[in-house]
Amino acid sequence: MFLAPAMSLLEIELEKWICLDGLHLNVSIGIHDFERAGPQPYSLEIALQLQNDYHTLRDEIAETVDYDKLRNNVIAHLASKHFNLQETLVQDVISLCFALDDRVIKVDIHTAKTSVYADCNAVGLHYIVERHQWPVATQ
Repeated sequence: MFLAPAMSLLEIELEKWICLDGLHLNVSIGIHDFERAGPQPYSLEIALQLQNDYHTLRDEIAETVDYDKLRNNVIAHLASKHFNLQETLVQDVISLCFALDDRVIKVDIHTAKTSVYADCNAVGLHYIVERHQWPVATQ
């Protein structure tokens, strides 16, 4: 049984995140000849922190950040070209995240090339950045 909260949702300050966990793609990435031979397995974990005043009150899609659009934009961009460096790829994805919706205030992203070395599961990057710190234009 659902019980109404004693406080209104508008009165509660919550830290809210939308997460895209375990996005597995084949991406053209790397500087070595064997990496340039074709796309390789790549994994991303993307978390978007939303403004504290972000609330869903009417249960309508317009009230939320569109994670379908996030997923589709990331997939399309990563398929669009070859990346020499993971750093470049991650910076592009961060810009996509901030451009997605003005309510996104922080991006936490983990990436991994999962087939580079036989003796480890993956090699990747982890960035956490707030919108006001991000120097790249987000148009």
